[in-house]
Amino acid sequence: MDLTSTPFQVSIVTASAMLAAVIGLLVALRRGHWLTTLVFSSSFLSMAAFQAGTVAMLNADSPATALVWAAYLARVSALASWLWLSLSVILARPDPWQQIRNSGAYLVLALIGCVGMAWAAGTSYVVRAVHGEHGGAVIELGAMGKIYLMYLVVVMVAVVMNLERMVRVSTASAQRRLRPMFVAILVGILAEMLVVSGGLLFGGLRVSWVAASAAPLFVSGAITALALARHRLSDMSVPVARPVIYYSSVSLTLAGAFLLTMAVLSKLLPVLTPEWKRLVSLGFYVLVGGGGVVLTLSPRANRLVKRFIDRNFYANRYDYRREWERVSGAIQPTARIEDLCAQIDALLRSVFDARHTAVYLRDERGGAGAARRGAQGYKRVHGPEAMPATLAAANPLAAELERRRLPLPIKELARDLDLIPIAVENRQAIQALSAAIVAPLAVGDQLVGMLWLSEKRGDEEYSYEDTEFLGTMARQLAAALWSARLAEQLAETRQLESLNRLSTFVLHDIKNHVSGLSLVVDNARRHLANPEFQRDAMAVVERTVASLRELMEQVAGVARPPALRAETVKMDELLGEAAAAAGLKPGAHDGIQLTVRCRAVPPVRVDRRLVMRLLANLLTNAREALNGSGEIELSARVEEAAGEGPGRLIVVVRDSGRGMSETFVREALFRPFATTKPAGLGIGLAQCRSIVEAHQGDIVVESRPGAGTTFTVSLPAQGGEGGT
Repeated sequence: MDLTSTPFQVSIVTASAMLAAVIGLLVALRRGHWLTTLVFSSSFLSMAAFQAGTVAMLNADSPATALVWAAYLARVSALASWLWLSLSVILARPDPWQQIRNSGAYLVLALIGCVGMAWAAGTSYVVRAVHGEHGGAVIELGAMGKIYLMYLVVVMVAVVMNLERMVRVSTASAQRRLRPMFVAILVGILAEMLVVSGGLLFGGLRVSWVAASAAPLFVSGAITALALARHRLSDMSVPVARPVIYYSSVSLTLAGAFLLTMAVLSKLLPVLTPEWKRLVSLGFYVLVGGGGVVLTLSPRANRLVKRFIDRNFYANRYDYRREWERVSGAIQPTARIEDLCAQIDALLRSVFDARHTAVYLRDERGGAGAARRGAQGYKRVHGPEAMPATLAAANPLAAELERRRLPLPIKELARDLDLIPIAVENRQAIQALSAAIVAPLAVGDQLVGMLWLSEKRGDEEYSYEDTEFLGTMARQLAAALWSARLAEQLAETRQLESLNRLSTFVLHDIKNHVSGLSLVVDNARRHLANPEFQRDAMAVVERTVASLRELMEQVAGVARPPALRAETVKMDELLGEAAAAAGLKPGAHDGIQLTVRCRAVPPVRVDRRLVMRLLANLLTNAREALNGSGEIELSARVEEAAGEGPGRLIVVVRDSGRGMSETFVREALFRPFATTKPAGLGIGLAQCRSIVEAHQGDIVVESRPGAGTTFTVSLPAQGGEGGT
């Protein structure tokens, strides 16, 4: 079908003009504030007047008549541009006059430009001539023609920016009411911008282009009429916004890209062949029109474009090297999650100027069974008490954070229908904190918690750079928090394991004593009157009491340092008693060769009982390491001090047994309940170290697998007549 056929064009333009006029009158019935109603009605009536002029131009049968109507269209366009700019300032505002006063400067400048352009439109400076007639006519621009079109482009960009701002600061319910109106106006502006861009590229305007723009304008008018039929203008109200600097305006950045593309194409098209001109022009129109529709209808696409613009076309707000040094310095190693959360709170409030923060960590109580049932949730470990103590594992916020792995601004919840369930499910938490953004705490591929930040103290919104930096910080903070959680769990596990091993040992020993006492009780029924039985029974009871006291001292010695009771001790006697206590005799007995060396060692003051236990433990370990045969050497000597201080008593226990690995010696040898023996408890060497440290001494071990072990104990050698 020939798109330049006058009947087809006239029908489209006439329908668009009539619809615009009806909307202008309908607004009076669905009125809001009188100033908003007046400007809204005037804007649509000016659009109807423009479309009526287009109809007249399509019917003009001579270039002279068409020239008159072309000048009329230019004047109406200038007036309509100012009306639409004013409407974008006051639309959906509860106090339009306040908005007029706030925007008075640039509205006055726009009015001056409007009057100047309307005057110039009647001269040849803007419209020089019209060639052809009806739908095939071409309006030739004068010397100021392109300037006039650039003025229209600037005004249209300002209108879109104001509308973008209006939608951004509105509440979720207001956005639902405003979005159809915003889409309708944006569709109309995109249609007119494509017509104007054609005039800038080709130096003239085809009347068929102007007529073709009537189709999207009709769609725009239909959407507006439906929106007005559902809501009054007074219902479309949003709070007065604080002043906004459009440092990250999508409209402004895309408008700049549009104008740059226009400038390039204006130089490129004149040198192309007609076929390439049509192809490039078509591609440009599809890109601008299709991109505008996608950005209008898709909140997700709008967010992606905004993030790209913020990230690549605006200066960084943070000195990341300095900020990361602050992060590293603020988070100190700690085993308590509460301390770590306090550090995180101070850090985030300092970096982002947030009022409050909250931290939720995954609650793993219940183990694997709870995880399979989906019973695990997220427990609040830091934050206001008014926030929920736990968040369910099935909370849609957790699923969204795990999917996107990026912080989620709360304001996005109301802009995307897919995210509305998150706002509903977490309303209490959002209101209690005045939450503005939630970041995932992830370790690897696992979501381990959520980090909540409130609004900023200065009411500034979180920019994309804030969001990106918070996401990076959250990964570091998640690692620190989860390490603290694992450290707590590991400590609890070790405590339980130690308690289990200790209780097993204690119960086994008590069971042996109970068995002996039970035997005494059974025999007492028959031999209680026998004096010999009485002596034996009393001896059993005494040994049992002594053994239980020894057991109590062993267990208590692990938890607290022993109390010293120093006395003068002859080391040769003490070494012999220790060997006997360990079941050893000097010389060769039962495959074990014990050598004792203790010559010219003067008496020293130590706790005889504790040192006896120390040497007995070391000798017992040496005997058990031999596996039945081998050599053990026990020696003692006194090394004189270089100055006036006391010398050192050096006791060495060396065996030729199986030895120990370097890793075990370094990491576990003196740790309670660490042992290489299948039936060992791992208390003896822990007690040995406690005894040595109580004497302000040292104990050193040298060992290699298969090459034996040497323990060297060094204690202060107080003389027999001195004190301790």
